[in-house]
Amino acid sequence: MLTTKQILDASEEVLRRFGPRKTTVVDVARMLGVSHGTVYRHFKTKAALHQAITTRWLESITLPLAEIAGDNADAKQRLQQWFKTLMEIKQRNFVDDPEMFESYLELAKSTPEQVKSKHINSLLAQVESILNAGNAAGSFAIEDCSLMAKTLFFATGRYHHPLHAKEWSDPHIQRDFEHLMALLIRGIESRA
Repeated sequence: MLTTKQILDASEEVLRRFGPRKTTVVDVARMLGVSHGTVYRHFKTKAALHQAITTRWLESITLPLAEIAGDNADAKQRLQQWFKTLMEIKQRNFVDDPEMFESYLELAKSTPEQVKSKHINSLLAQVESILNAGNAAGSFAIEDCSLMAKTLFFATGRYHHPLHAKEWSDPHIQRDFEHLMALLIRGIESRA
């Protein structure tokens, strides 16, 4: 019995070979040794298949970050680790598998906004939970943790947003990131 996971695994392999524009459901079915109708039973359209691939990719980013956000470590350490991990995941994907990175970016462009918004909102909620924990522990002095989560996320965009991927080869990127995080954390620390 063909599973959704098998189809998504095969789809990623086809994407790696042909890119998103030339990837078809027929190519995926051929790789799996089944008819394209079998794939269509799981995904009604090529767009639905592409959306599922993009969603799985986004979850591969979100899940490791959720573990950090849910940890009981010091909020300052968790906040720094969360952003560092986000940066490392994105940069590792870009360096280790540039073809797939580009394919995912192409797919993301055609993915419905609600899928992308769900991903960003999930990330922002994780940051907000760390900030709330820091407030509760007296480490942070933040009036609006939701707004601050957005501020921190977008302030660090150079280190994790795909539009900046070409900058990630800068030999000073890690140093610059550490300086920015130190500044941002100092800005929200409790003065008590």
